[in-house]
Amino acid sequence: MASFRASAAIVDVHAGVDPVAVLDAARTAVGAGWHVEDSFVDVEPLARAGGAPRVTVRFVVPTGNDAEEDADAWRAGRALATGIGRVADWTDLQVLRRTKGRWVRLDGP
Repeated sequence: MASFRASAAIVDVHAGVDPVAVLDAARTAVGAGWHVEDSFVDVEPLARAGGAPRVTVRFVVPTGNDAEEDADAWRAGRALATGIGRVADWTDLQVLRRTKGRWVRLDGP
């Protein structure tokens, strides 16, 4: 099975929403269709004063050819964005594939 990450920068949490709910929403949205391996919030961009925190979910896609796996990973990425969008404003959706020990960003569908 191929391993992927979907990630989005969080611009603002909706009024009345606990910030923890953003990660939960992302994990739940991806977990509805894919096996989630890990999820986290990366605050390093804030520490470098260079951007917004990112919510990232790592998941696996059942084996197929690379094009099918990549397309399925983008579906998971769109699910992540939809889930986050219910509780927060986001930007910069990214999907990455684990290839030979590195995370490689996939071009959009």
